[in-house]
Amino acid sequence: MIVVLILLIAAAIGALLMIRSIGARMLLMPDKRQPEYYHEKFGFSHPSQIGLRYADQTLLTSDGFKLSYWKVENPNCSRAEGAIIYLHGITDSKVSGLNYAKELSKFCMRVYLIDMRRHGDSEGRFCTYGYYEKHDVAKLIDVIKQEDPGITISLLGNSMGAAIAIQTAAIDKRIGKVIAVAPFYDLFTIALDQQFRHLGIRNRTLLRLVLQKAERLANFKASEVSPARDMGSVEAPVLIVHGEDDRTIKKEYSQRLSGLNGRSRLLTIPNAGHKDVLERGGQEYVRDLIAFLKSP
Repeated sequence: MIVVLILLIAAAIGALLMIRSIGARMLLMPDKRQPEYYHEKFGFSHPSQIGLRYADQTLLTSDGFKLSYWKVENPNCSRAEGAIIYLHGITDSKVSGLNYAKELSKFCMRVYLIDMRRHGDSEGRFCTYGYYEKHDVAKLIDVIKQEDPGITISLLGNSMGAAIAIQTAAIDKRIGKVIAVAPFYDLFTIALDQQFRHLGIRNRTLLRLVLQKAERLANFKASEVSPARDMGSVEAPVLIVHGEDDRTIKKEYSQRLSGLNGRSRLLTIPNAGHKDVLERGGQEYVRDLIAFLKSP
């Protein structure tokens, strides 16, 4: 009996260690969507296919990774009315922002679409949800300011990208406006939601073990990935956008985040889920974005 018990305990420990390791890698190493996915969804997957002038460029991060980005402009505009950095969601890439670039470039906004580390055509083994990525965005702002010192730079992020936008704005005061579409509240909370979504459980102890393993692998601090913690430090006006029918990230998180900063407001899009806010919002939503970007 004692031998059987010992074997059961050993098996349970082994299973727990395996779950912890698999969970950490799933968190840090998300799958990458291919351009074909976006072509099927949007009907295009490259700026040249929607008549936009573009430059294919590379950014070197402080820790030596090459990140791919597009600089996209409307060829009919004599000058840019402002610069917008688009930050994509998990598993997505810079291609996912072309639908926004298509609309915003009509108003002579120059759009920068970047593949975050571990995504798209960029280097990097791990995704850290803003811990390192916020510094990568700040490096891109350095590049933009060197090219055009007087231009106003705003951030437009979706999902994970929205969370990164808030974290970046908390440390970089050069940002003029922030548009955060469906941001998560903090990494622990959204990871707990995903644990329930995929495993049907909400086990905080197991999640802490997974995050501890992830922290060691990627050399970051999960507790510091927190738009909720950083929201109060953002000096730029923030527009938080959320689909009324979002089943991936709770609308409640955007409501709570909006309440943490007096310079923020919440815009909800009827009949929109997590990935179709622009499509559901249509031109009225685009006008709201432009009005926000051009407001004092």
